[in-house]
Amino acid sequence: MGKEAITKELEKRRIPELLRLSDNTPVDTPQLWETRRKEIRDILQKECYGYIPESGWETEWETVSEEENAFGGKARMRTVDVRIRSGRGYVSYPFQLTVPKNIEKPLVFLYLSFFPLSSAEIVEEITDNGFAVARVSYQDIAPDQNDGFQNGPGSLFPGNAYDSWGKLGVWAWGLSRIMDYLVQEETLDAGRVAVVGHSRLGKAALLCGAMDDRFSLVIACESGAGGAALFRGKEGENVADLCRNFPYWFCGNFKKWQYREEELPLDQHFTAALAAPRHLYLAGAVDDEWADPLSEFLTGQAVTPVYEMLGQQGLAADRLPSTGDVFHEGRVGFHLRPGTHYMGRDDWKLFMEYRKKQGV
Repeated sequence: MGKEAITKELEKRRIPELLRLSDNTPVDTPQLWETRRKEIRDILQKECYGYIPESGWETEWETVSEEENAFGGKARMRTVDVRIRSGRGYVSYPFQLTVPKNIEKPLVFLYLSFFPLSSAEIVEEITDNGFAVARVSYQDIAPDQNDGFQNGPGSLFPGNAYDSWGKLGVWAWGLSRIMDYLVQEETLDAGRVAVVGHSRLGKAALLCGAMDDRFSLVIACESGAGGAALFRGKEGENVADLCRNFPYWFCGNFKKWQYREEELPLDQHFTAALAAPRHLYLAGAVDDEWADPLSEFLTGQAVTPVYEMLGQQGLAADRLPSTGDVFHEGRVGFHLRPGTHYMGRDDWKLFMEYRKKQGV
């Protein structure tokens, strides 16, 4: 019943096909997948997230503080200001880069955080495990409020009421501007940077990794609706909830899909599949009913045929997940943690174990 149960549950969702072009051509080569990726990017931006700017700005960075002996001398910490200018104005926001002293060219986590940079959070534990951390507070990029995009990067570009980016796109774009800095930093392994976030920030991290191919690993922790969870058949939060509570996270077009999930020309396996063939990690918590961990798991299964078509192992699961299950064998990782909606030490421990196991 193991694999059969997964297949049966996924079939019940009746999600749109990934491996078929809009003209009905089957996608069975990497070349055709690239064509399909462009179609998927367009569908997602037009109907869900809004179009994320691809040009029209200049970026510079300035180190505003440095600490040579952070965490008792174990790490170096640097605060960098990201400064972005377009023809419409100027914005800036800080991020903090912490690098362990005992590792040459460490792998990196680019972590979109709920907390201010003044909070050390879990950074010491991550650097003790040999990883560097670039951490940014999401509200420093753009405020989590319906401000008409007058603040943060949204103010740098013209918009409309239909398919202009929402705040998830703004936060994702802001992460990519930090990635622009990281790829130039010679002390880091810039080819192995993981983008990570939790809850609404898991949605933004997933979108960032989908749209920016430079990330070797994309981690969405308990990201739920609009993140890693399938909309069709989902428990808990749905499109109407998102549009009622957080309409500014998405583009205006997204509102028309309230109570019409079955008619959506996409589902969230579209977003997750854009990571392929790079590594993808989806995490859930068994009591997180609002996010719905089963729907997050099924997204991992739904994108697996794409990985397999590209010659890689996707989600290596032989059964529907139970509390405490960890699937780390394939390029799509997943764990189901006991407990509620939260990203803590247990999650980070598994993220780091996966990176070490996969070398990514």
